[in-house]
Amino acid sequence: MNDYPEIKARFERETAGHQMTVLHDDGLYRHLRFANPKTGLYWYEIATTPGQLTFSGDGDSFVFRLAPDMFEMFRRSAESGGINAQYWAEKVRTGNAHSYSRERFEEYVWKQVANAESHYRALRDDVQEEIFESVTFDVNYESAALMAVLGYEYHLSTGPDAKGNWGPFRFRRVHEWELRDFDWWFLFACYAISDAIVKYDAAHEAVAA
Repeated sequence: MNDYPEIKARFERETAGHQMTVLHDDGLYRHLRFANPKTGLYWYEIATTPGQLTFSGDGDSFVFRLAPDMFEMFRRSAESGGINAQYWAEKVRTGNAHSYSRERFEEYVWKQVANAESHYRALRDDVQEEIFESVTFDVNYESAALMAVLGYEYHLSTGPDAKGNWGPFRFRRVHEWELRDFDWWFLFACYAISDAIVKYDAAHEAVAA
């Protein structure tokens, strides 16, 4: 399980002053709002109807669909009190749970460079300059990152590569690179939903006591 500690810490920091407002609460029909009354930043709302939960707020919205009681689905599938991003992403019907990850792109690039640099003089420095410090390609964006590696060639070979080739270095199998990872706002939403259910349950328990 990955708890995504950076996103968890950010969620806790950005929502430290949030207050819960119950706008509607009738069985499986719920509408909760969480916001900091002093700033309004990072507010979000969670609404449920039978078989559906909608998260909306200070960013993209997500609609999850599965069980009649979606709060119970999230309670049951949460991992050790945390979130279950992989499983919950499978239940998203509206919204993008994944987005381009520059970190993943860098992993693919440097792995291939590491495997080949003994056969190409100063390859690592050239990749750094021509791809990551390029004024033409901004690798913070997927399309630009792919264009950068697909058009890259390096000719200063010091000997045949691992396959006995003397040709230029090129990045291989780029079309197979998996460059998408969980979007940070989706993970934020997962933590928000988990926290909202805890606070909602605590409020009900307090009333029942």
